[in-house]
Amino acid sequence: MVRMSKRTNRTLRAILWVSALMLCCFSTAKLVEANKPKLEGAEYRPVGDPTVTGSVTRMRWCGAASWCR
Repeated sequence: MVRMSKRTNRTLRAILWVSALMLCCFSTAKLVEANKPKLEGAEYRPVGDPTVTGSVTRMRWCGAASWCR
């Protein structure tokens, strides 16, 4: 069994804490970015109540049927 000095032990523990902190910050940044709405300039229309937004379009609900395409 290899014995490590206290200094080596502290250094390895500090590296572990820093890497865990970096991973946490990276995950948080990605989560925040994923939850931001995608705005596409003039083409962006808010989605909500169709009577308010006027965004009702004609849709066909036929699924994956071959005759639907």
